Amino acid sequence: MLGGLAQGYSTTKVGGLGISQWQQLGWALRMRWLWLQKTEPKEPWAFFPIQVHHSVKAFFSLAIVSEVGNGRNTLFWTDRWLHGQSLDKLVPHLFGLISSRAKERTIYEALTDGRWVADNRGVHTVAFLTEYLNLWQLLTEVLLQPDVDDSHIWNSYV
Repeated sequence: MLGGLAQGYSTTKVGGLGISQWQQLGWALRMRWLWLQKTEPKEPWAFFPIQVHHSVKAFFSLAIVSEVGNGRNTLFWTDRWLHGQSLDKLVPHLFGLISSRAKERTIYEALTDGRWVADNRGVHTVAFLTEYLNLWQLLTEVLLQPDVDDSHIWNSYV
């Protein structure tokens, strides 16, 4: 029977559902949930915890670019929002010293009263200080727009 599938028979002809790539279908469905949680955060089901394989999360984070409005629905450290980059990639030495709780901050939370500055804990190396000062400079250009929601764009070139 498996030989028949390899020769091009559809799985429906041998009693299946016609879905040959279960893992990819599962990933697509989980990415859809991540997308809905990101783009419709006020819906009641957006708060349901879902288990997502780290590879699915990694692919999702590569595929989404956020445009900041009020900063309330974009994660400061891990979403791709600053010049199309995420801060975990842009300032890796700095990111390595951030607590896991701080990594869940939104841009609004991080920029309010400069909370992102207090997130930095640990040994400060030259690489850390260089990234810190570069990030400080980049953040001076960021202006939140209180009446504009953040938007998220699916990058179809991933």
